Amino acid sequence: MSAGLLSFAQTLEYLGINKREIKELIKKKEIVPYKIGGTYVRFKKEDLDVLKSHLEKKIRKTHWLNQSVEKTIFSERLADFWYFNNFYIILSATILILLIIIFK
Repeated sequence: MSAGLLSFAQTLEYLGINKREIKELIKKKEIVPYKIGGTYVRFKKEDLDVLKSHLEKKIRKTHWLNQSVEKTIFSERLADFWYFNNFYIILSATILILLIIIFK
């Protein structure tokens, strides 16, 4: 194997993606495959390095967006819980305070 060229399996391992994703990248022309001997597909390591950094940035951005969505969902759930149960929460707290005063 030539220096700087990776096989299909090595490329999958290097980028940490599956076959379907790499085929989509080839279809979108984000990565260029090279055929050796008409059947063996190889990829340039330099091209993969650029693509890998791009994918890592995309993953970091997606992770950040998901975190903010999770926080928003939690705060919305908390607000809904308070909205639908505030009467019971206030009533329970009042009863607890009255019991403390009575049995003190």
